[in-house]
Amino acid sequence: MKTVVVGGGLAGLAAALELADAGHAVTLLEARPTLGGAVQTLPERDGDPAPPPDNGQHVALGCCTAYLAFLRRIGQAGSVRRSRLDLPVLDQGGVVGRIGPGALALARYRHLSLFERLRTARVVRTLGQLDPEAHEGETFAALLRRLGQTEPAIERFWDVFIRPALNLRSEEASAALGLFTVQTALLGDSGASDLVLPAAPLGAMHGEAAGRTLDAAGAQVRVGARVESLEPSAVLLADGERVSADAVVVAVPPAESARLLGEPDPSLRDSPIVSVHLLFARRLLAEPLAALLSSPAHWVFDRGELTGRPPGRGQYLTVVSSGAPELMALRGRELVDLMAAELTSRLGAAELLWSRVSREPAATFAGVPGSAARRRLAETGRENVVRAGAWTSTGWPATMEGAVRSGQAAARVLLSAREKVAA
Repeated sequence: MKTVVVGGGLAGLAAALELADAGHAVTLLEARPTLGGAVQTLPERDGDPAPPPDNGQHVALGCCTAYLAFLRRIGQAGSVRRSRLDLPVLDQGGVVGRIGPGALALARYRHLSLFERLRTARVVRTLGQLDPEAHEGETFAALLRRLGQTEPAIERFWDVFIRPALNLRSEEASAALGLFTVQTALLGDSGASDLVLPAAPLGAMHGEAAGRTLDAAGAQVRVGARVESLEPSAVLLADGERVSADAVVVAVPPAESARLLGEPDPSLRDSPIVSVHLLFARRLLAEPLAALLSSPAHWVFDRGELTGRPPGRGQYLTVVSSGAPELMALRGRELVDLMAAELTSRLGAAELLWSRVSREPAATFAGVPGSAARRRLAETGRENVVRAGAWTSTGWPATMEGAVRSGQAAARVLLSAREKVAA
């Protein structure tokens, strides 16, 4: 069967691999010049430290089993560093508390009072017993307050974990997705909360590696190929070329998916990610990563250490801010000054040698209350046409895991339909 996959992000790549492995003649079409979708390395510029910065510091967890299997399939299992959850959290005075798995780690968390730690431990147990779907209509913060959590507990514990996972504050995020995250990661099987960090440039370990794997599997991969419309037995490219197709996987963002499928826009709100990459003249951060409290700089990563390529001088850091649309309006220099000041105020003065900013205004969809009803299934109602994307109805938040799962689910729908026809 000739199958065209529209979109070369993680969802499209995962679908293409599943279908190629099952014997489909796969053509993957990606409008951009590179594969990987939202997981990219920025184009290299003169003066950039090595390796060039990524468009964000993407973090997975041990519970992201489909994503980790995807990395194994494309030969990149060795391109991540996996470690037990042990997250340093710095307050405004540079005091460090640590978030780890289990009740004992919570009992030692310095940024909450003893009373707040005990109450938070009870709330964690309660959250493990709730049905996420029953709480889709409220925010995670509203649920936490109803269970007795204080504002300091929400800010100093829950948002540290939830904000990077959902790319939203607990005040905005759906309680259903918050509960799913707690139950799957914090309360999941042993190792579910492990931190999985990239140890190589994102572009190389995702798009480039997947492209090579698809080529070896016999698939055709074309970049710079924008799809204009779908036809009964082909897809029409913007340049007028028709690519024949017995089946199509539409693995693009929600508005573009709706356009190609002739559907109403699902009207899922975007949530941005801003990353500021900084090279300081001296070492500031003693850990590979840390979270910052009460700061527009949410997480900071030692990119040089994580990739095994520390600079010859100083320290190469990446600061990531999740779900902070107010930062999108700042100019690059303003962002650099803001984030550099946040770090040096807590970690000590240091000369800034180099900087670069990356903005992803539509990094993820915003999983706010009520968004579950707007996330669509893989099935489209069209014969042999399916959809994929982290925004679709996977049950997961907008994560790399959700993207991979969506692509695999779309491929399974096509494979199942083919088996029924053969029977």
